[in-house]
Amino acid sequence: MLNALGSSIRRQMIERLADGGAMSLTKLSEPLGLQLTAAQRQIDLLERVHLVSTHKQGRVRMCVYNKQAVKELADWLTTLG
Repeated sequence: MLNALGSSIRRQMIERLADGGAMSLTKLSEPLGLQLTAAQRQIDLLERVHLVSTHKQGRVRMCVYNKQAVKELADWLTTLG
């Protein structure tokens, strides 16, 4: 999970989803200047580590921030300090 957050693009995606709620992959990637295939690769990685979940809504792939996963990571990091 920490490795996934090592990329500024992926952190920006997480921040946009946390601030704006669920959004389509297109809407998520446009302000970041990413083509859909590049955005798809980034979302796939974030989904594998459970920071984001996706689902199809018609022909649109919707991305959702997993607040619980980030909370668990923060809680674990707190126990280390």
